[in-house]
Order: sequence, then structure tokens, then C-alpha cells
Amino acid sequence: MMEIMTCVREDIPVTAVVFHNRQWGAEKKNQVEFYNRRFVAGELENQSFAGIAKAMGSEGVVVDKLEDVGPALKEAIRKQMEERVTTVIEIMCTRELGDPFRRDALAKPTRYLDKYKDFV
Repeated sequence: MMEIMTCVREDIPVTAVVFHNRQWGAEKKNQVEFYNRRFVAGELENQSFAGIAKAMGSEGVVVDKLEDVGPALKEAIRKQMEERVTTVIEIMCTRELGDPFRRDALAKPTRYLDKYKDFV
């Protein structure tokens, strides 16, 4: 979010999209899969990213319906191009867990060099 403040201060108009699912989904998915559906510190109840953006002097838009995504994005880009306005679009998403970025993130490493064979 600090980049948004820089964009406002330096008059660099951008449109940023935040997909807000109120969790660290990739980390939570790894924990669920590797630790028998147990997880810790994956649930996030953050402040509104659109609200933070407004406090920094940019536009902030919360979208919670799929049909509003396109119009919000078009309006943000129009303001960016015509009015030099920075906008953060916060798209509220479900908490459905997708695949983790790395399936091997919590797996024990494979040691290929003998000098590391004792390190797990």
C-alpha cells in the first residue's frame, strides 16, 4: 500500500486491484494439506484496502458483486487516463482455498550433495 501513497504524492496515476479473501490462502492451503486440516495465522481480518487508499489520497472502490467488477475497472482506468487519478479496487472474494503456489513448500528437501546429507 505504500506504493499508492507514492503514486499520489508524485502524481503517477495507476489502477491497482486487490483480491481480498480475508486470508493468506496459499499458506493456509499448505497448512491444511500438510497438517491434517489444522492451520494457524492464516485468517486475516484486515482493514479495508480501499479505505486505506482513500486515507492516502487516492480513490478506493470496494466491489462485492461479480457484475460490478467490469464497470469499476473501466471507471478507474478512465480516471487514470483522463484525470490522472490513482485508484485501488478492492474485490471481495470467497474464502475458497485454491492450490498453493508451491506444492513442495513444506516437504523435506532432497539433498544432492553429500556434505548436506545430515541436514534435514
